[in-house]
Amino acid sequence: MTAMLNKLNLDLQGKDKTIVDMISPMAAFKQKLKLVSSQLHQLQLRNFRNMMSELENQGKDCDQFDSARYIEQVQNLASYFDRRLQDIATIEPVATYMCFPFGKITNVEDIQSRMESIFNMDICEVENELLKLKNDIQIKSRATGGSFWNLLSEEKYPNVRKCVMYLTAFFGSTYLCESTFSHMKHIKSRYRSTMSDEHLDACLRLAVTAYSPNYTKLADNMQY
Repeated sequence: MTAMLNKLNLDLQGKDKTIVDMISPMAAFKQKLKLVSSQLHQLQLRNFRNMMSELENQGKDCDQFDSARYIEQVQNLASYFDRRLQDIATIEPVATYMCFPFGKITNVEDIQSRMESIFNMDICEVENELLKLKNDIQIKSRATGGSFWNLLSEEKYPNVRKCVMYLTAFFGSTYLCESTFSHMKHIKSRYRSTMSDEHLDACLRLAVTAYSPNYTKLADNMQY
């Protein structure tokens, strides 16, 4: 179980990961917990190789394995994740829709009500935009990835575009904060203890940003 948690932790780490990128591994982990609990009920220990080895060393069969306390621990862990990920469960249907809005089982009413509650949008306007988008043949023919949202005009789909931007802007983890503090530790060392807040802010922005300036354009615009 610890190995499964470590694997989940590694999947959630990394730079430039949005909340949408993190929903899938968390949902997969919750499904894995349900599968493990079901297997323990059936005394199937293929996900617990160490336990199988220990039973073999003791000369016991899987039928002699007391799985009750392990089932309780797995269920407690699943309940803990359900409690901690309530907000994620609310966002997940909206994120799924935003990844591919032309699915056959899209429930427009559920999506619009969630968008209204999460992003504080006008439900009537959202409803009209979702219905227009669902039946937009031109957009549907070009729906080859997440970038197709850039094809939506702001005049025609203002709320849907805002929703996509909000989802992208959500902090999925504390990675950026931890990275910033790590850089700050190196930038503001004991040799640079008198650095002003202004300079520190500029140095941190340069350290953590993924923005790359167009130096050629900047040089061309310079006046000599």
